[in-house]
Amino acid sequence: MLVVDDDESVRRILAQYLGRTCRALEAASGPAALELIEAHRVAAVICDIKMPGMTGIELVPLALHKDPDLAIIMLTGVDSPQSAIQCLKNGAVDYLIKPVDMEELTFSLQYALRKRELEIERRSLEEWLTREVALKTRDLDEQKRQVEDLSITVLTALVEAVETPGPGGRRHSVRVANLCGHVASRLGLDADDVETIRLSARLHDLGQIALREDLLRHGHRRTQELVGAPGGPDLAVRILQPLRGHADILAIVRSQHERYDGRGKPDGLKGEAIPVGARVLAAANLYDELTATAEEGKNLKPAQALENLRGLCGMLLDPAVFGALEAVVGEPA
Repeated sequence: MLVVDDDESVRRILAQYLGRTCRALEAASGPAALELIEAHRVAAVICDIKMPGMTGIELVPLALHKDPDLAIIMLTGVDSPQSAIQCLKNGAVDYLIKPVDMEELTFSLQYALRKRELEIERRSLEEWLTREVALKTRDLDEQKRQVEDLSITVLTALVEAVETPGPGGRRHSVRVANLCGHVASRLGLDADDVETIRLSARLHDLGQIALREDLLRHGHRRTQELVGAPGGPDLAVRILQPLRGHADILAIVRSQHERYDGRGKPDGLKGEAIPVGARVLAAANLYDELTATAEEGKNLKPAQALENLRGLCGMLLDPAVFGALEAVVGEPA
């Protein structure tokens, strides 16, 4: 408890009265009071308004700046209620008119301390709730991430179930994904971007799941019938839309049929406005279609496929991506 009054007799009387139940500090001026507030754990301040130098009105905001939890009660003469009201606006809890009735002071002090206690409890509860919400949100985000990762795994398995093995026993989506990973690495992309592009390639034919029953009824599931079918990317986008944590994959799958010259679909993006993953996917997908077709005699040698794709640079394909593809395909296995 701190009593602030330039009148020593008043200050001593109040300090002695309060000292019966708690430790009472004394200050004869505003600056001295601020020093004590900073040096000691003070719960309440009883302060005169009219003091030389720094007035009680000036002291209130400075004291609360040092300790926002202070319970401040102002003492005022009969002729200065407006000053007391100003102190209340500045953050004081109550004001008493001199000469102070000790019983009234006790009640006012109890009220101020209880209000202080409730405010501390309220803030503590808010801080606890904030921490709990943050923890729960983090847990929910982690659970959502795990669910989305599981969904990606399931969807890649579904794509593989639709496709039949091609050369070397690997399916189209797996071949394209592996090639995309190598090309993306060759372009100098970081590991996270490479993995995103690889996963996008695994899912780029996801929309063809809707064709599965029709293909089964006709007794075949040829890879080339699954590549580039109308509406495939749109359906894939609708399937992937709920996986908000994988927006980059969605963007790549959506833009896989954009053209480097801006004449592609669905948005007519041009050049580097097309996601780099979509540019890599377009080149790898076309290369695999040319070299790994399931129909006997229709597949091209790597050099022939590259020569065909070279003519598409600047129109359908990104020249830089084609250069990386050419370098990767030309490397020894």
